[in-house]
Amino acid sequence: MIANINSILNHIYLPLMFLLVSSCYYENEEDLYGKLEEQVWTGNLITFTKIDDTDESLVEYQDRITDNVWITRNLSGGQIYNAVVESNPDKDTSPLGTEWAEGVINDYASLKYTTFREATVKPKNAVGKTFVVHLIADNIYLSVKIISWSNNKLGGFSYQRTSPS
Repeated sequence: MIANINSILNHIYLPLMFLLVSSCYYENEEDLYGKLEEQVWTGNLITFTKIDDTDESLVEYQDRITDNVWITRNLSGGQIYNAVVESNPDKDTSPLGTEWAEGVINDYASLKYTTFREATVKPKNAVGKTFVVHLIADNIYLSVKIISWSNNKLGGFSYQRTSPS
């Protein structure tokens, strides 16, 4: 009798362990949480301005777009960054959690997205240009037009962006 039980357990043990382990494995976060529904923000324009020589850690100098993306710029010059996940900008990757493409929001699905720096080349030369920004974690697409960009490590910049509605 015990031999029969052991035999039965041996036959189901391996498949049961496989099912248990595989049910805990996720290829990526989409598998775990499901992909968020895509949103395209085409609502009213919001103007964000960070004044020269201001502390980027203050709420009023961060564009808190979502809980995952707060755009600001420090006094080291150059780059904007995402204050939610970065304490300083990185020229090659900031702002983390975003992808950028020069273009208009109506073309968002066909644009080729890259980093902020690759899309703008030199941010000071991007003044007047419009970009579509993908907020990756939120799966939101919005339009951003850069209005101003301070030189000489002053940290100021401004842009207009679309809102949800």
